[in-house]
Amino acid sequence: MLDQLINDAASRFKVSTAAVSAVVTGILSLMTNQRTGGPDGFVDLFRRVGVGDVLTSWFGGKEGRPLTTSHLESALGASTLDKLALSSGLARATVSSLAAFLLPRLIGRLTPNGTLPSSSALLSQVTRYIDAPVASSRPGPSSVEPRIELPIERRPDRSGSAGWLPWVAGAAGLLALVGWLAMRGPTGTIDPQLTINNRDGKVTYSGVVRDDATRTAIATALRTAFGDRNVSGDVRIDRNVRRATWLPQLGDLFAAVKTPGVDLSLNGDAVKLGGWLSAADRQMLAAKLRGIFGSGVSIESLGDPALEAARAANDKALSALRAIGTSGVSSDAVVQAMNLAVINFSSGSAEIAQDSLEVIRKSAEAIERAPAGSTVEIRGHTDNTGDPSNNMRLSQARADAVKSALISAGVPPKRLMARGYGDTQPRATNDSEYGRFQNRRIEYAVVR
Repeated sequence: MLDQLINDAASRFKVSTAAVSAVVTGILSLMTNQRTGGPDGFVDLFRRVGVGDVLTSWFGGKEGRPLTTSHLESALGASTLDKLALSSGLARATVSSLAAFLLPRLIGRLTPNGTLPSSSALLSQVTRYIDAPVASSRPGPSSVEPRIELPIERRPDRSGSAGWLPWVAGAAGLLALVGWLAMRGPTGTIDPQLTINNRDGKVTYSGVVRDDATRTAIATALRTAFGDRNVSGDVRIDRNVRRATWLPQLGDLFAAVKTPGVDLSLNGDAVKLGGWLSAADRQMLAAKLRGIFGSGVSIESLGDPALEAARAANDKALSALRAIGTSGVSSDAVVQAMNLAVINFSSGSAEIAQDSLEVIRKSAEAIERAPAGSTVEIRGHTDNTGDPSNNMRLSQARADAVKSALISAGVPPKRLMARGYGDTQPRATNDSEYGRFQNRRIEYAVVR
């Protein structure tokens, strides 16, 4: 059932199928873990950080909302992603991107009727994937990694007794409880986490902290910095989380991340910075963060938002292109599907990235099914960075590169035209990194 997905992901991310299988096994183990609520408990993890609607948008195999690596880390926690990295032998950043790609497709395949299956029904579908030993790519004395599990929250019932008391009845339950307590470890073993995303002054946040006082302090500081109407999100509480050492710096921290487009992640004392930032903005913010946390703080980079946006856009384009029929296809329908794609050129380059070649191939197939007399113009655009005459030449080079790729994929040259427009037709503002990303684009139009 999932073999093709595993092969597709391995090809897309250029990793082994064994590594992808390890990540799939880890995710399915979380979804079928009865101690954390099974499938409903897994979905609840995303609801608690404000992205439950993202998860449910994929039910029934629908083309839902994109899942970011920040969403994933907030919901599952850094320690879970570290375990997935350990079991697969992949870098943590690769695992985050891979899991964000896999999870929507897993949910779609496991909810064909648009509803979440029961624990027993789900387990019957995926037993062979989670029961098979997973070979780790890392060297060591053992080649089999343990099943990934999440810590369990202790929830009192109305009588004041712990919610898990009926579960521990009998010797088997007692042994399970001992194992559970060993897994949780002593109080204060999980790092506090906070993720902030600033999109044009509208801030969303999520994370996990130790107590309600910390959660309230975060919400109050955010609303003070950005205004009540510009802040949305929440953090969940887990008594097993350490105290947040960065709590006294919240005011200075939120003042520093007022730059539109910034993403910030705190995981214990680790700081990660990313988002739609220019190199100058990133350097300036890093300097501010060192002033807040001390010169010795390590500031790592979050995932590339342009790469994530391009992948999400190309997934939508591929779905639309596959949906186009084999007869009676209109040229307008073809270019509408093609215009969903993003050809993510490197700065100053006209070389097409490998991630875009599948979209190019599917676009070529769709063009060939369009009416024989139609011609598609490939339009290259740039942002306004640099000299306008250089931008015009670069946009023409990019349009020519896409034309050549389509011809190589089988489109007759006479059915294509290529023209560069430079920075003369912006789609969005050039005052932000995200706006410039939108302006650096390839568009398609039927000209006859």
